[in-house]
Amino acid sequence: MENIFIISFAITVLFMGFKLFESKYLEKEELPLKVLVRDGIIVLVCSITACFVFFNAEPYINDFFNAVTETKVLSADKVQIFTDSPGF
Repeated sequence: MENIFIISFAITVLFMGFKLFESKYLEKEELPLKVLVRDGIIVLVCSITACFVFFNAEPYINDFFNAVTETKVLSADKVQIFTDSPGF
């Protein structure tokens, strides 16, 4: 869960940095802090939502793309390998 927040905060910081750079050096106009914070909060919420959905649906996404591309791939969590003597 903390990975989602770390990635989302990194995305938000990068967005706000690029937004400041764009307003200061490219547009030569001061951007109000209120607008920058509002845009940052919107980006933070959207990135948290997208990361949450992606990380929770990753096995389903992989299965879907394996079916679409007709790739025969077994994930490591589905394959069981026994290296010890059987317990029965």
